[in-house]
Amino acid sequence: MKIDRSKLKKSSTEVPADCRALIEKLKTCPEEELLSELKAVRVWTIGKCELYHWSDVLDIFDEVLEKGCKKETDKKWTIACDIHGNEQLKNLILEILRFTALLIEHSFSRHLYNSMEHLTTLLSACDMTIVLGVLNLLYVFSKRSNFITRLYPEKKQALVVRLTHLAESWGGKENGFGLAECCKNSPLSSFPTSATTLHFEFYFENKEEKEKSGKKAVSNIVQNIHMDNVDESEKLPSEIMEELIEYFNIPPNKLTLLYTHIRLAHLFSKYEARVQCVQARLQAISILVYSNSIQENLNIILYPGLIEELVDIVELKEEGLVDIKAAALRTLTSIIHLERNPKLNSIIDATGASSYHGFLPVLVRTCIQHMIDSELDPFPQQYATALFSFLYHLASYENGVEALVSCGMMEALSKVINWYAEGQDHITFVTRAVRVIDLITNLDMAAFQAHGGLQAFINRLEHEVSICRKEQPFVIRPKNREASVDVVPESPPTLRVQCFPQRAALLKSMLNFLKKAIPDRAFAESIRHLMDGSLPRSLKHIISNAEYYGPSLFLLATDVVTVYVFQEPSLLSSLQDSGLTDVVLHALLKKDVPATREVLASLPNMFSALCLNTRGLQAFVDCDPFDRLLKVLLSPDYLPAMRRRSRSSDPFGDTASNLGNAMDELMRHQPTLRSHATMAIIKASWFHFLLEKVGEMGRDSKYICYKQPTKLDININMSVRSPQPTDGGSSDEEEEEEELATQATTTSNKPDTLSTDSMQTTETPEEKQAIPLTDYVLNVMRFVEAILSNNSTDDHCREFVNHFGVTPLLRILGLPNLPIDFPASPACQAVATVCKAILTLSREPQVLKQGLIQLNEVLDSLKPLHKHLDPPGGSVLLRELAGVSGSVDPTLSPQATPLLHALSAAHAYIMMFVHVCRLGQNDIRTISVSHWGSELGLEVLEGLSQLYTSLVWESTVLLALCSEDILPPGCDFGRADIDKILPKDVKGDKDLKEGEETLSHSSGEMGSNGVSVAMESLSTSENPEIPMDVSEPLIADKDAKKSKLSPVLQAQIKQLKPLLSVSSRLGRSLAELFGLLVKLCVGTPLRHRRSHQLPPTPTAPTPAAQSVAKALTKLLANGLSWTPPSYAPVPKLRLTFLVCSVGFTSPMLFDEKKQPYHLMLQKFVSSGGQDSLFQAFSWALSMDGKVPLTAGIEHSDLPDGSGEFLDAWLMLVEKMVNPKTILESVHVLPVKSNQPTFTPFSPVQYLISTQKAAFNAVMNLWGKQPLKIYGSRMSESMLAILCHIIKGETIIKEALAKEREEKPETRASVSSGSRRLLPDTDLYTPQNIQQLMDMGFTREHCAEALMHSVSLEQATEYILSHPPPAVPSTVCIKLTEDDQVMQAIAMSLGQDVVMSTDQVSTFSP
Repeated sequence: MKIDRSKLKKSSTEVPADCRALIEKLKTCPEEELLSELKAVRVWTIGKCELYHWSDVLDIFDEVLEKGCKKETDKKWTIACDIHGNEQLKNLILEILRFTALLIEHSFSRHLYNSMEHLTTLLSACDMTIVLGVLNLLYVFSKRSNFITRLYPEKKQALVVRLTHLAESWGGKENGFGLAECCKNSPLSSFPTSATTLHFEFYFENKEEKEKSGKKAVSNIVQNIHMDNVDESEKLPSEIMEELIEYFNIPPNKLTLLYTHIRLAHLFSKYEARVQCVQARLQAISILVYSNSIQENLNIILYPGLIEELVDIVELKEEGLVDIKAAALRTLTSIIHLERNPKLNSIIDATGASSYHGFLPVLVRTCIQHMIDSELDPFPQQYATALFSFLYHLASYENGVEALVSCGMMEALSKVINWYAEGQDHITFVTRAVRVIDLITNLDMAAFQAHGGLQAFINRLEHEVSICRKEQPFVIRPKNREASVDVVPESPPTLRVQCFPQRAALLKSMLNFLKKAIPDRAFAESIRHLMDGSLPRSLKHIISNAEYYGPSLFLLATDVVTVYVFQEPSLLSSLQDSGLTDVVLHALLKKDVPATREVLASLPNMFSALCLNTRGLQAFVDCDPFDRLLKVLLSPDYLPAMRRRSRSSDPFGDTASNLGNAMDELMRHQPTLRSHATMAIIKASWFHFLLEKVGEMGRDSKYICYKQPTKLDININMSVRSPQPTDGGSSDEEEEEEELATQATTTSNKPDTLSTDSMQTTETPEEKQAIPLTDYVLNVMRFVEAILSNNSTDDHCREFVNHFGVTPLLRILGLPNLPIDFPASPACQAVATVCKAILTLSREPQVLKQGLIQLNEVLDSLKPLHKHLDPPGGSVLLRELAGVSGSVDPTLSPQATPLLHALSAAHAYIMMFVHVCRLGQNDIRTISVSHWGSELGLEVLEGLSQLYTSLVWESTVLLALCSEDILPPGCDFGRADIDKILPKDVKGDKDLKEGEETLSHSSGEMGSNGVSVAMESLSTSENPEIPMDVSEPLIADKDAKKSKLSPVLQAQIKQLKPLLSVSSRLGRSLAELFGLLVKLCVGTPLRHRRSHQLPPTPTAPTPAAQSVAKALTKLLANGLSWTPPSYAPVPKLRLTFLVCSVGFTSPMLFDEKKQPYHLMLQKFVSSGGQDSLFQAFSWALSMDGKVPLTAGIEHSDLPDGSGEFLDAWLMLVEKMVNPKTILESVHVLPVKSNQPTFTPFSPVQYLISTQKAAFNAVMNLWGKQPLKIYGSRMSESMLAILCHIIKGETIIKEALAKEREEKPETRASVSSGSRRLLPDTDLYTPQNIQQLMDMGFTREHCAEALMHSVSLEQATEYILSHPPPAVPSTVCIKLTEDDQVMQAIAMSLGQDVVMSTDQVSTFSP
């Protein structure tokens, strides 16, 4: 199948010029010339690139493979490439398979390949050359990647079945079918007669007998197929197969096995074909092992004696068996890697690897001698490559290393290192020799030193680098080595070439070994003189030419210098004298370092090494390192490296964090740098420059932020360079495709200097530069946070604050160019994390103060949001959006939608405060409360309260506009603005439908339930299943609901979604912040101790905490008493608003366990919130005074949404009247305090008044017809309220008695004294008495409170803190539980019942 491009993401890498030229040539040449073009590519000489770029070529190949796999019918087995006369097609298929194997080996992202069905079909070809071509391609897939492992189960199963049949045993050596014997050109008579005989048994079910007997279970019948001398048939194996299918009813799962037997019997008598069958069997075994598909048949395929048979093949003396010997070695190599190495010791014993005169050591020495001796014929390259590969993999395991040490392999391998041949073919073998030596030296270093291995490596390194100098002569040459590298060296050539891949792999292997050997104690003496020879010269050239050698070699070369300096710090001056350190500094700080995670993360470690002495430190400082280093964080060239994940679990931006941690370590190891760095950070070129640079991009109107995709959509440009592969294609290890992709990404040419001009990526129609601003913010914040909080000390934080770094830091949250979804991004979280670190480590209140100042400025800009529009009204945010003209998305421009972006900025600051206020340390909690309780904090709280109220109303309006059954037909409320934002085609459809019947929708779809559920998410509802984002309920079930919505409504929802998303998410964050402030005000709850311990004494809240609590409860009161504009078309809008307000009130007054906050209850009552709560109930039930309260619930015109509000209201009141939680709360206030502003709170008095008011309210609902949707839940709440009232009678009496016993004298004096006071004529009025009585208090209690107060607020607090005046009780009867239930029933029937809550006479008729 062709590659499905609809499922592909655009490539993030460039196409090298040589790859591009070959791709274009293969794409444009006709099919008859394709064969010659493919034959011309015998060896891969171009670099690696992403397979995505070869998609068109692979599609052409797929067409050819499809032609070759074509059959006349599905029942036929003969494919087109086997038919006589199609030799040209067969040859083309063979070349395609060979070329594809080369391509797959030298590319990454191999998952794009999509012709696996054709490869599976070609495994059934009659010609074994095609089968071997397919197996060679599959071998590359299995060894180089997990492509086969990740195939779809159906495709993988079909492939594995064919491979398993190819790999199965032929009978073994004991039955005359030894692999070595089969590879000899022996006459057919030397093999058993069964070699060319087909004998196949299978079971089949007799359907006729089953139908006659009528039984379900009929025994299967064994049937045999027997054919002698199959090889003498002139027919193709596929034709024989077709005839057998005609005569026999063969089960489908046995067909492939039968065909494999037919083909083997047909070809066995022909020597070349027989050897090909053996080779195919060995290749199949290797593929099954590498793809982890052999476990089920492990003991059958890898039967005892197979390893010995493979070694016998390698020992054959016959000529012309190079391919089969190489296949045998590759099979042994694959078996080495089986899980837990069950066959490793068998391989070592069979090959004699542990003995000097063993077969394998002798073979290796012979091969090497033939290589290095020009008078001898070298081994064929394929055979020698397989031999060295086997040697490398054998050395990968401890037992294998011990064997190679025992046989003295080091001497022979050292000869390969010293073998300087012409050309490039020999480099692969030198590379493998270096890697094997690297593994052997882990166990035996003495042999390596005895043969002068270290000097041989250095000489070889210089030899290879000298060859590279001919292609790239440029090297950094500082003019004055005694000073810094403040020079401009010779410019490198404009035509940049790439190091030969195989040579780069060799250099990498040698540098890896040197990096490992330098700290090794065995080299302690020789390492001191390591840099006295040619090594520094070689390292200079590699470090000077990162573009030529690639980022991997550049990193290794700098790592060698770093490791050497740390190992021998006293020799740093000699490196400085040689100019090596100057070259390193120039490459790191003057040129552009390669944009990979690994290089960026290693920079601070390199700097630490170069700064170990005064001379190096001065040279480092003179290069302005911090200015240069931190520009990396604001360059688009380095974004892929900052974003790329080296492992799937790594968080986004991890490179910046690692860089910051390392820089912190650098400054701590170099104390003299700390002052310089910090000053550069804040005043000159570090943090302050960095933060201000981000701020400049965030404020400048010429910039616009775009959301960075998962992969950068980089235009594919021509480049004269090929990307540097990790290993040059010569590695025998599985490659890291991500590393290759990273390196390929770095092939783009970057400017020598980083400037703001380089940040431009795309242009909008308004000529604005689109920059990844959120990515820059994230990288900078991760970097800063890592430096500030890398350890528990506060020195960096103090420096940061002292140099005024807090202000630019917090300004980032309010940058106008940030996208409206910035508060939900990791970048915003990163800014909050930095603020939290500063506050935690330094206890610096400037974070809170500056945050409040800047948030207050944002709130001032939001004042237009609080003003209602002129009739017919609508949404303020929608009006702003509708007033923008142009094709550009207005939500991206802060100039077009200032209110929307101001909301996003407010959200960002609130997210920061939420993050900071979660800190649990007592001193930090005190700092937070004191700032929120200050004049500035209370001003901000008032602004946030207005913002929350406006957000609820805005969301209510927007949700109403997203529904067709809330607003009445023909309503002009918000309609003009909606029409402006709708697309023209949708407007046309709407105009055609005007005047027609109104679309009807079920109430369960987008009616009151859907809207109010969405609105409840604006509160801090305790139900975790309710999503916050109000756009989700509208868009969630698209498949089920979208078809029911009209096109006009769908268009409205699409246009309003950004507004809903911003307002709803901000509402949730506000509610979260208010909830945290409540907990800060209330303080830590009191934990009940064991009975023998004294109960803890509660502490009085500070004046600041009381002020914050008062401001929060004022918000609740305003929300419950809020009235919409007069032009609001339906009561449903206010009901929806009230639902949200009631849902928000509950978590502000009660914790997660329904325990009340006494401080919040006290302020809630004194601010008029409790009164507003019951007045809202009366408004809803009386339909705004139009009907009596008792008739409202059953009235036919009860507004839509009333049931939902009453249900939420009852659930809140049920918590308020619960005597157990109210009286036993852990969030209590002290009885008395020395604070002048403190007023005690009496939970008993609160419970009495609330229960009375709740009882009167419930009586208006009791005995009425329940509502359809909410009736059952409302009934449960009402019963719970009545139960609390009944059970609370005894509890309240006991509590009152206890209070009188504790303070009898005080209360008597207060009571008697109160009667002697004369009332204040201004305050003591019937209206004030009635207002207090409406809150549930007795007339006597209200009159006494007014006598002792100068304001209604003070009178309310007096009532809550003092018991009512004593009145003689008329009766006191202790009722049983049954009597209490009877009382409730009697009351429900309207009978007069004497009931005592405080005093019996209080409720008596």
